[in-house]
Amino acid sequence: MTKSRPLVSGLIVAAIILSGCNQSTKTQTSHSTKTQTKSNQPAAVAPKSSSTPSQPIIQSVVASIHGQPYGKGLQAVRFVSSTTGYMAGNGIILKTADGGQIFTTAAHASVNLTGLSVARTTTATVAAWGNHSILVSHNSGSNWSASTLPHTVQQVDFATSSIGFAITGHQGSPAGYAAFPAWVLWRTIDGGAHWIQVPTSSPPASISFGAASVGWMSTANGDIFRTVNSGQTWSLVTQIPTTNAESTSLKPFVSLHAASAQICWALVVGGSGMNQASYSVFRTTNGTNWSPVLATSTAGAGPAPGNPGKVPPGPGSSPGPMAVVGGSSSAVLAGECRACGFGTTSVSSTQNAGASWNNFPTIQNGGASISMSFVSPSEGWLLDSSGADIFTLLQTLDGGSTWKEVYPMAHPHPVNSVSFVNAQVGYGVGVPGDAGALLKSDNGGHTWSEIGHVPTAANGFVTAQLVFLTEQHGFLVYNSPSPNKSWIYETNDGGASWTLLKNPNGYGVSLTFTGTQDGVAFNQTQHWATTNGGKTWFQVHLKSPWLPWLPASDPAVAGLYLAGLAHLTMAKTLTDIVHSQNSGQYDQIGFAGSQVAWTPDQSQTGFLLTTDGGAKWSNIHGVSNVDFVNGEDGWALSGGLLRTTNGGKTWTYASHPTP
Repeated sequence: MTKSRPLVSGLIVAAIILSGCNQSTKTQTSHSTKTQTKSNQPAAVAPKSSSTPSQPIIQSVVASIHGQPYGKGLQAVRFVSSTTGYMAGNGIILKTADGGQIFTTAAHASVNLTGLSVARTTTATVAAWGNHSILVSHNSGSNWSASTLPHTVQQVDFATSSIGFAITGHQGSPAGYAAFPAWVLWRTIDGGAHWIQVPTSSPPASISFGAASVGWMSTANGDIFRTVNSGQTWSLVTQIPTTNAESTSLKPFVSLHAASAQICWALVVGGSGMNQASYSVFRTTNGTNWSPVLATSTAGAGPAPGNPGKVPPGPGSSPGPMAVVGGSSSAVLAGECRACGFGTTSVSSTQNAGASWNNFPTIQNGGASISMSFVSPSEGWLLDSSGADIFTLLQTLDGGSTWKEVYPMAHPHPVNSVSFVNAQVGYGVGVPGDAGALLKSDNGGHTWSEIGHVPTAANGFVTAQLVFLTEQHGFLVYNSPSPNKSWIYETNDGGASWTLLKNPNGYGVSLTFTGTQDGVAFNQTQHWATTNGGKTWFQVHLKSPWLPWLPASDPAVAGLYLAGLAHLTMAKTLTDIVHSQNSGQYDQIGFAGSQVAWTPDQSQTGFLLTTDGGAKWSNIHGVSNVDFVNGEDGWALSGGLLRTTNGGKTWTYASHPTP
């Protein structure tokens, strides 16, 4: 089974099936098979065909999925120590007392919570916010009180247990700031029970306190103010000229992060374009004088804001979240490459107020960075999103060099690709933070053990396809766009060692086996075949298909009717299914014996399955990217590993947060 994203985007792949008449064992395109009669005939044999397609019987079935993906809907993380931390998301606040492995519910909310903060002078005061609501706890999350403000809450920052500030924003065009949203500053002196609007010279963008009475506030025009009397008065200390790159989404373009009464950081976002955003980082070590310490200019977004001069570049081509360690000169910044897809978040850190920076490699199997929190220069957490509203909490103990998942699953589980050889035994590759981890399950995917590492492409991991034919014999495919190249590795000892194959080659290669011996590696222009389990490969040159009602440019059908598969009872209706329901897109075709086959449906959000040799097909909606070992047992990687034992009608999450 491959990851939910296609191995080759926009590719009409050929499901080329070679040799093997009267098969009775598992045959599948993306994953694993058992045994099959070996054929030594590499040449194609044209089957007989009729002049018109048949009309297969299709029954529509809506898949029932029990439970929901773990980690769904989370938006913010904040830790106060190595053990105690909070997460907030869709109507819920979670708390952990063991560093993030187990979270329990601290509060429920009627809105989607998007932010978390902890008071500078007391860790017992915690605030969460979302929509127009602010929730505050003064006893470390045991009890919460709620208040409502007129506009969407963007940020909440408490200096003490009683004095706090909030910034709210809504779309508007105040005089002189037609390009900016109308943000408003609020202040509380009774711990959040009541809030009073505070007038500002221009719309506030961000606020952060480094001590009980000392804090900073930025505004929409680049001004930074400082207070030394808990916000009763503010003095202008600097102005950073910039443009508001993200005003339509109500995000502050100057984000402040105070570490003490003297040290504060300003993350300044400039222009945006081509999925890039230029940015700079300024800092003060005496409260009033600010200097640039990082700057990233991009071709799509333009120069870094604030005229930073020659300073080191920051991570990524767009800024992610920033975290500081209270009372110290340490700071960590995440950066993203939005145009590169998932797995492109990296971090840079400093322990000397920005005088020098440590740049760490990309977080393997990481997605978009959402929120970050550090309690020391070495220990921190990153809330990471891999898409589909699914979030993972990663932890580092070395300042950001390496990361591992602690929530929702503290034990390993595959996220890139899985391949099962029977209803119980399967292999998986990739865990959050480590793209090369090889895992094995002996209980149908409920729990996994890390058994080693697979080789990773020198130019960076992009896509993995794992195909195990037996418990010992398997293949791994890597595709990388830079350079345009595919790597195929083979193991004959259950993943203990891997050998790089010289052929097949090319880019965007997908691997298919119809048994333990016969297989194909194909991309848009080349097709390689093996009849001896991958020991040797030869190129297959396709000609026009033999079926008169199909377009001559359709190599998939020619491949489908290469020697062997045409003799399977479902071959004819499978061809009709793919062309009538999926416009000839052979993205994934799978086989499990002579009676069971499946293929993606037209929407690509479901699949068609036959268990009687093609006489009847079920169009199962709501689950895609599937793998079966028989007509009942199957898996899907979709926001987690799903398992079915009744032919795809109902699904449950195979892996759980605790073993």
